[in-house]
Amino acid sequence: MLISALLPMAIMLVVWAFIGIFPFGNKSHMAVDFSQQYIGFYGFMKHTLLSGDWSGFFYSFSKSIGGSMNGVWAYYLHSPFNLFYVLLPLSQFKWAVFLSILLRYGAMGWAFSFLLIKRYQAMSYNRWLIPLMSAAYTLSGMIVAYQMNPIFYDAMIMLPLIIWALEGVLDGGKPYRYMLLLALVLFFQFYMGYMVCLFVALYSCYYLAPRLAVSGNIQTKALNFLKPLIRVFLYSVLAALTVSFLLYPVFLNLLSSKGAYETPMTFAWLFQINPLDILSKLMIGSFDNESGWSAGPNLPNVFVGALALIAFFFYFKYSSAHPYKKWGVTAISAFFFLSITHEFTSKIWHMGQNPAGFFYRFSWILSFFIVLIAYQTLRENIRISPKDLVLATVIALLSVLYVNSQNYTFIAKKQPAALTDFVTQHRLLVVGLIVLVIGLLLYLILRKTAASKVNQLVLAGLGLFLAFVTYKTLSLGLLFSQATLTFLTWLFVLLFLFLGSQKRGLWIALSLMTVLELGYNAYLSQVTLGYADADKFTSAALQMNQLARTIEKKNKAGFYRVGSSFVYSKNDPLIASYPGLSSFSSNLEKSTINLFNSMGDVGGNAATFYANGTLLTDALYGVRYYIEPKAYTNEDVLKNPKTHYFTPNANRTDLKASYKAIYEDDRFIIYENDKVFSAAYATNLATRNIKFGLNNPVSNQNIILSSMSGVEKNYFEYVGIPTIELDNMQEVIENGQRIFRRINKNAVGTIRIIFTPQTDMTYYFQAPYALRKSMGNMSITLNGQWYHYTQSFDQVQLWNLTDRTAGKEMTLQIQTSQDDEINMTNMGLVRADQSAIQQVLDQRRKQEMTVSKWTNTRIDGSVNVTDDSTVMMTSVPYDQGWTVKVDGKKVDTTEAWGSLISFPISKGKHKIEMHFVPRGFWVGVMASLAAIGLIAYLKWRDGYYHNGD
Repeated sequence: MLISALLPMAIMLVVWAFIGIFPFGNKSHMAVDFSQQYIGFYGFMKHTLLSGDWSGFFYSFSKSIGGSMNGVWAYYLHSPFNLFYVLLPLSQFKWAVFLSILLRYGAMGWAFSFLLIKRYQAMSYNRWLIPLMSAAYTLSGMIVAYQMNPIFYDAMIMLPLIIWALEGVLDGGKPYRYMLLLALVLFFQFYMGYMVCLFVALYSCYYLAPRLAVSGNIQTKALNFLKPLIRVFLYSVLAALTVSFLLYPVFLNLLSSKGAYETPMTFAWLFQINPLDILSKLMIGSFDNESGWSAGPNLPNVFVGALALIAFFFYFKYSSAHPYKKWGVTAISAFFFLSITHEFTSKIWHMGQNPAGFFYRFSWILSFFIVLIAYQTLRENIRISPKDLVLATVIALLSVLYVNSQNYTFIAKKQPAALTDFVTQHRLLVVGLIVLVIGLLLYLILRKTAASKVNQLVLAGLGLFLAFVTYKTLSLGLLFSQATLTFLTWLFVLLFLFLGSQKRGLWIALSLMTVLELGYNAYLSQVTLGYADADKFTSAALQMNQLARTIEKKNKAGFYRVGSSFVYSKNDPLIASYPGLSSFSSNLEKSTINLFNSMGDVGGNAATFYANGTLLTDALYGVRYYIEPKAYTNEDVLKNPKTHYFTPNANRTDLKASYKAIYEDDRFIIYENDKVFSAAYATNLATRNIKFGLNNPVSNQNIILSSMSGVEKNYFEYVGIPTIELDNMQEVIENGQRIFRRINKNAVGTIRIIFTPQTDMTYYFQAPYALRKSMGNMSITLNGQWYHYTQSFDQVQLWNLTDRTAGKEMTLQIQTSQDDEINMTNMGLVRADQSAIQQVLDQRRKQEMTVSKWTNTRIDGSVNVTDDSTVMMTSVPYDQGWTVKVDGKKVDTTEAWGSLISFPISKGKHKIEMHFVPRGFWVGVMASLAAIGLIAYLKWRDGYYHNGD
């Protein structure tokens, strides 16, 4: 088991050394979601555990403008390997990342070998197979390709252990190990744990299939088959109930986050991918950044290496397993095939929804099953027939030819050009070397084996064929391409199984080939990803932490939030543990995203970012502090290669009018606005009952201000765009859409929006939602300078252009050299009367709540309502877990604006208490205690009767 743990770790260390991943280079393992999501959660986890304020287990104001954290902890943070992030300082998180991933590989290899040894007596058979099969599982396609998602790895460690315990239960053994392990996988990562539960059901049917062949009538057969299944089902339910204190609140949270997205389960007899494309994922290195993780459906990562793959297929003919078990393997394989090709069935694995990227997240379970079945084949020392050798070789060749006939971004069709040129220039030398090597190989094989004449002829024929194919593929530049290398590994394994030799030399060669194959696949799968710089992450994290602590010390006003015109990731508030407004999480509440969108800000794809704040939204969200980075030069970057420099991706020209600088260093300025609302303020029913319109932030913000003031007025108003200049573009109106189309497709198209502010008001550009699809192919400048904006959004945006620049000409220029047309439907120029807006806000601030104490789960304060206000509006997202008391009495809460908590209030002085307990938490706790009590009773009863015997 030790070798099985160390082998995949050693392979990955070599792979990382070649890629230059820390500690062998500056690249951190953080790529894609790891750098954009997970690392922020790890920082939050560390702060929560060590700060003494454990309210962060339930709720956090670092999650956008606030949100339940049960789902975040259950999905991202329950791994025991995360202990490294707790023990190591923020400055050494790069070591925590490295160690937590490396040791997981070792744990996976150990767990698989444990299963083979404990259930299949692997030490009594060929011991070479134990580390080879363990490595085939540990370094299978999805595991190495989705390394940027280490949150999935704990389930991959647990599955072999669960199958070990499950088989024991199905054989009539005690269920306690099984229940403990299943409960642990659900606790570590409930999403992957759910998939494990589905596989447990499938695997149990396969394992019990031979019981359908016992003698007796149909009823007897059915009882023999169903009784163990029912036992496993009941034990599984009991195991899940033990962690219902976690799962039940998470389930309720999902209904308001991922479950709030409308992606209905609709059944259709349609393929979502071409089934033959699965063949491409059997090739070495069949994964890249372009095709692997983005929204799909892309293809399943099911690579397991030549040895496991070929042995799996020969199971059906050469294994001595019970025929009904073979039918069980067939049924499970068919179900996986259906799950891959059929959208409805795929959604079953993914809790009823298509994933937002990283499709076929159950692929690793199929890989596990393939490798486990392959082991059962190989342990019997099978020897395939000449007919099967030829047939399998032909099938392998046809598969490779098909893959090479298609265009996959992750399959390089050619070997390095320098090698092809050498072959062309030295044909005789190359032919001689090929003949010599293959001839020597055949001689050694025939000398070391007692092959029959028929087998000798077959080998000779294959040798000639192999020599021809080798030269031809070399001259065509194909031999060392991914597909051809894959074919050669398949051919090597086929020859190995054909010879059926137990000679150590062949096993050494097979082992070496498998190690190189798995390592090269891991290298190709990971080398194309964009990795964060380890030193620059450390620099960014420490800078953000220092800024957060500075604000924390300077704050004297109670409740506050922090905005910024930059991000390292959208989870910056979590990394540095401050109440921000940005967040990226699969558990982010959809209502919060909708609120940001309604205000013309950035919300979408499970994320928010406060990029387009206005004077009104600053006040509504309580954005008391705002951080801006200072400009830097290329010379600064060169002088400080380990320092991260933040680049703005938001534009706030109105900051100096409403904020004042309270801190400044050589890198940042922190501004404070003391005229924003606290956590809550009193207002009228008209304000609370507003229903926002879609793609209309101007109207939405006007309605809020008019309702608050009782005076209907256009605080934000549209002004005409006096001049639009076009270069190589023409404007057309089609089906009510305003389209700007390039005339010459080979030249740059330019749109210039030119205006001169007539007042000192703040001016905004209303960016159409349709503009989003062109974002990646455009450049935008304002008065010749790059304009800072965020590319991802789900509704119309309000981009801040200028403030207090009356009489100065402004030019917003949009250029594209790639898109043939740009959809500018609903674009507009907007100006905001900041003075009038501030007057409305000042009136409301007289009715605001004074916060005396607040944590993540509690806000206490008081309010003195002096006008006719009847409701309190908060900036806290609505959640039924919040309980509000006014003067010690519980009051009903209402969801205002489709997102925020509001509650009734009356004139006069009042004490307000807001307290959060996750919805369903106590129900879950009681269910867990009941389940644990029942298990304890069963355990005691078993011991009692055992002792009695």
